[in-house]
Amino acid sequence: MRSLLVLVLLAPASSQDERAKLLKTFRQEFVPIPAGSFLMGNAAGGIDEKPVHEVTFKDSFHMARYEVPQNLWESVMSTNPSKWKGPRNSVEMLSFHDAISFCRKMTRLLQEAKLIEETQVIRLPSEAEWEYAARSGTKTKYSFGDDVKDLNDYAWHTGNAAGNDPPVGAKKPNAWKLYDMHGYLWEWCEDGWHDTYEGAPKDGSAWTQEGNPNRRVMRGGSWKDKADRLTCSFRWSDAVDFKDDAVGLRCVLAEVKK
Repeated sequence: MRSLLVLVLLAPASSQDERAKLLKTFRQEFVPIPAGSFLMGNAAGGIDEKPVHEVTFKDSFHMARYEVPQNLWESVMSTNPSKWKGPRNSVEMLSFHDAISFCRKMTRLLQEAKLIEETQVIRLPSEAEWEYAARSGTKTKYSFGDDVKDLNDYAWHTGNAAGNDPPVGAKKPNAWKLYDMHGYLWEWCEDGWHDTYEGAPKDGSAWTQEGNPNRRVMRGGSWKDKADRLTCSFRWSDAVDFKDDAVGLRCVLAEVKK
């Protein structure tokens, strides 16, 4: 905490002002996700999407409206690893560990700025939180329905994107006003990889026990992927040190569980 304060004090006033503005904007862009239940998975999907099971969230949480943009990442982390540069483009070329480091530092900065409570934390979503938020109350293949012809209105994918070049929020949001849940970038989740949903938590928490903790779940598909990988239920994973220009992150704001 002390070293972080020293870094802030040594930073030029202009960069401090810019960071303060970006932190405030980041906090304001969180969307409330209501408590509730949903059916997770897809009976018609691959074995890793089964069995379909009910997940219940007893408490609400907040999810970032957008994937983390490059100007915010650079202000917080003092680097920009992205291949496709643009201040409001989603940051990419991130490992799971990079994403976790950002969340931890962001938690400290927001708490120090009194933008979140000491009992709140910025973190990656659990896989269940991600799918629940992506579905936004729907039961269809995509948040907007089952017709793949409508995908271009909501997602950047291999059929309409030449790279990770657009700014966040250029497409339509889902019903809960979350942008780019389909396509654009794969988003890291907290969960370790499990080949099926047998034994998965029913409370929406991250599934980090057993399975393969050295591989973490990614959701949403990307600009490099075809439509069948952009559904609400499609699952993917990679090694915790994997980096690619189609991989980024989206944050959750939640209460620390005691």
